[in-house]
Amino acid sequence: MAVIDTLGLPNTKGRRPLIVAQVVDALGTGLFLPFAVVYFHAAKGIPLTTVGLMLSAGALLSLPAGPLGGRLIDRIGPRGVLVASNLIRVLTFTAYVFTDTPWQLVVLVTATLWGDSLFRPAVFALVAQVAEDGQRARWYAMDRSLRNAGIGAGGLVGSTLVGWGGTSGYTAVVALNAVSFLLAAGLVATWRRTAVPRPVGAAPVPAGDAPEVRRGGYREVLADRAFLGVLATVWVFALCDLALTVLLSAYVIEARGLPAWQPGMLFAINTVMVVLAQTALAKAVERYRRPGVLQVAAVLWMVSFVLFALVPGEHVGLAFGGLVLGMVVFTVAELLQAPTSSALIVGMAAGHLRGRYLGLEELMWSLARVLAPTVFTWLLARGAGLPWLALCLCCLVAVVVLHRLHRVLPTHIQRETVDA
Repeated sequence: MAVIDTLGLPNTKGRRPLIVAQVVDALGTGLFLPFAVVYFHAAKGIPLTTVGLMLSAGALLSLPAGPLGGRLIDRIGPRGVLVASNLIRVLTFTAYVFTDTPWQLVVLVTATLWGDSLFRPAVFALVAQVAEDGQRARWYAMDRSLRNAGIGAGGLVGSTLVGWGGTSGYTAVVALNAVSFLLAAGLVATWRRTAVPRPVGAAPVPAGDAPEVRRGGYREVLADRAFLGVLATVWVFALCDLALTVLLSAYVIEARGLPAWQPGMLFAINTVMVVLAQTALAKAVERYRRPGVLQVAAVLWMVSFVLFALVPGEHVGLAFGGLVLGMVVFTVAELLQAPTSSALIVGMAAGHLRGRYLGLEELMWSLARVLAPTVFTWLLARGAGLPWLALCLCCLVAVVVLHRLHRVLPTHIQRETVDA
């Protein structure tokens, strides 16, 4: 246990099938994620511009999924929603193999994104149920570390299959992804909670995963003004996080004219840091107030954006050194923010409304995913430093909002005590 605690890992006794399910899901996602755009173009013969429109349409049509999923979580419990989200993606990825008609693929992409948007709040809600007192942030950190490791490993396997099999390799990647979702659904559906030893004085864990039987709705959630402030910071941090996948490669290659290998190296640095440091850093900051931790994350993101903006395009080696330094700072901010935000939102939510709180968090992320590509590319076309400046201003707003939350939120929400 001493080693587990040093690494910042939670107590997983009796809950290991859930962890295996997450790893299997992440491996399958990693198989397909690097080829999400290329698959429809290379294997289905659809023009890239049409693929972009398909994905954008799917993203817009899936915006209601988070709030509706939150309502379902509160009514039937997170495990049922989690299983359903995986089964939806089993069906859609299986269907990808048998169609190449754009309108049909738009329907399938939309359904897939609905499954994704149901999956994330359901996972966070289920973790909130099964985690021991004071260990939610550790669970969220472990989940994120495992998902990054699984996605990275899946990406390597997927690259091998595509390189070896061409179009058949793409089909194998999609089919294996469907199988991974089916396995994950089976593990979650058949898992049965067993009695877990609790620290002396700790509140018991409920025997089932059914939600509390109490009335409530989104009107009650939206009346929580402090939570509305948290949602604003979630949107800002989502934009910051998406800068890695949406903005950085275009900035490095197109705006600065640097070699195409550099973004791949930066992504690798990010992945390795998340896998190796996420849980330990989450443990290191768990004694601090969450709004303060998130303020530090926002400031570090601003520092990383300044470093990216100052990268010189004419000196490849110096530019890469600046990008690496910026990526290290960026990743530390990401490591601080991700589990802390999730734990803060779950801590603010009453049990019978937890799904709705998490559903609105997912909506903020979905809105950011819709807006980020258009806004970032529009700003980048008008000046290489403009996207980074805009992100810095957003982070400043988040710092101000978090300062107010630090003053108004009760201490037990701001900081979760870890039982010895």
